[in-house]
Amino acid sequence: MRPDRLTRHARDLTTRSLEWMDGRWDPAAGLLRAPDPVGDEHAPAGHLVRETAWYALGLLMRDDADGAEPDADRARHALGRVLDHQIDAPGTRFHGTWLRSPHEEAPTAASVEWRDYDPNWREFVGTTLVVIATEFPEALDDDLRGRVDAALRRAVEGTLARDVDPSYTNIALLRSFLLQDAATRLGEPAWEAAAADLAEQVLERFRVDGAFDEYCSPTYYGIDLVALALWRRYARLPLLRAGGTELEAALWRDTAAHYHAGLRNLAGPYDRSYGMDLRRYASGVGLWIWLAAGPDAAPFPATDRPFRHAWDLALGPLVALLGAEVPADAQPLLDGFRGPRQAAQVIARAPRRTATWWVGERLLVGAEDVGGVRGHLGDQFHPATVHWHAGRPGAGDDVGWARLVSDLAVDARADGPSLSLSCARHDRGDVDLTFQVRAPGAGAGAFTSRRWRVPGLDAVVTGDAELVAVEHDGREPDEDTWWLRYVARDVPADRPVRLRVDLHTDLDTDARTDLDAHRDADRQEARR
Repeated sequence: MRPDRLTRHARDLTTRSLEWMDGRWDPAAGLLRAPDPVGDEHAPAGHLVRETAWYALGLLMRDDADGAEPDADRARHALGRVLDHQIDAPGTRFHGTWLRSPHEEAPTAASVEWRDYDPNWREFVGTTLVVIATEFPEALDDDLRGRVDAALRRAVEGTLARDVDPSYTNIALLRSFLLQDAATRLGEPAWEAAAADLAEQVLERFRVDGAFDEYCSPTYYGIDLVALALWRRYARLPLLRAGGTELEAALWRDTAAHYHAGLRNLAGPYDRSYGMDLRRYASGVGLWIWLAAGPDAAPFPATDRPFRHAWDLALGPLVALLGAEVPADAQPLLDGFRGPRQAAQVIARAPRRTATWWVGERLLVGAEDVGGVRGHLGDQFHPATVHWHAGRPGAGDDVGWARLVSDLAVDARADGPSLSLSCARHDRGDVDLTFQVRAPGAGAGAFTSRRWRVPGLDAVVTGDAELVAVEHDGREPDEDTWWLRYVARDVPADRPVRLRVDLHTDLDTDARTDLDAHRDADRQEARR
């Protein structure tokens, strides 16, 4: 497998990623087939364009010439088909991006961004083409090399016409790299200034408090690490090379500070997340921890059976090639649990957003104070989270979790093994705070208004809202997942609604006393 500098974990990640993609290769289409959706509401269908570009890179890294179809030949076939699906429409909002699938209709003036096309495929596919052209120039004949250069030019033209804010972290980082590389590769020195300007904005924004706006995102921290490794490894501008090294180390330290190697999950809060249990869906940060600590310590599902967000496994070869440079003080936290810790991080100042989290031996608590401003990323935003070792007989290292689900601006704080919620901005009337809880082995009777008693966890709930409904999540029939709806009735608009959840796994004397104080209330509620 090439390059020879791959570490043992990098070889393992590349091999398993390629085995998974080999099984989805469609030679007639020259593209990867989309995996089964496995409950993913927005899963792609048909064939995958971006992921086929990552597959082409992986094939060139493996370079097996002994099969019925040599890897280099398949890579060229795949790469040609990826290039076939770029959108060439100068003057439009979607010029230079790629179709996500050949089954999509070509966008028109009436098309809606994100729904009908994804502008970010310029950066995802474009940077992959740069890596292929840089690492494996001998694999490209004159025709394919010319097509790659033309595709990169269209991608840059399209991204230059688009306003990418430095707060859109993962795309801003990729865009800056793409621009500075194309400036030299395609003989357009003016593009270098645009690359440097965006890089400086990202660096300045990060250095204020040491955080990215897309904070603690399991998927997009993975893309950030890809982009920063591109800066560090391939960038021609000293600004990007030095900045990539600086931010990459900082991001690894933040990731490690959130990580629990025993539970194989990150403590929240998550500004953008596609799931709550990293052992059950593919994420970018899961791939990077696989590379840094090995598959047994990685927060990643088994790849030999269906799993959620599976298409992101295709990123594996690129992650493996770029290599992880983890600071020496962060690596031990990826390798094993090193004791409990409380931490806080200012994310932004206007409005002020602050993350707090607790990492305990059997418990993770994460929270974000959003400064009274409603979260802007819908169901990707998880401002209050809990993970625990489920601890039921025969469950092994199963993990339970809970997350707040609310359309309101809820400020949350993790204070040790406690979660405090406050909603100060709301209309007069009822205020609804709902939790989604995965509690392996629990039934509806495990939840009362003031207590959750589930395998591995006892939680005491106090505050202004009452539990009005416990409903099984029918979308997750085998997951023991529940919706708990708490409501504060007829609240004046100027009165904050507060709720506190005290969480106990290994019960000490004080915790038992606290829980005993609620038993009479529990019994009375059970009789009603």
